Amino acid sequence: SGLGKIVSDNAATIDEKLGPKYGDYARNAARTMQETAAKIESKDLGELGEDAKQFVQKSPGLAIGIAAVAGFMLARLFKGSND
Repeated sequence: SGLGKIVSDNAATIDEKLGPKYGDYARNAARTMQETAAKIESKDLGELGEDAKQFVQKSPGLAIGIAAVAGFMLARLFKGSND
């Protein structure tokens, strides 16, 4: 939800630099992030695990892609801290 707030707070700057169309995209993305964060925070660990399991069963290719991107980002994050 913190990331959603940051995006929302910067939507006016995006309006100025890129135009109102992109500011609206940022506001919609921020709203979606905050709503998703609220849903996640309302669930317990067991429910989250079950949701993840169902997602992987429904979309295994997408789950592998997300895992690969997340792994790449984490590797870059930790590699960057060693420089």
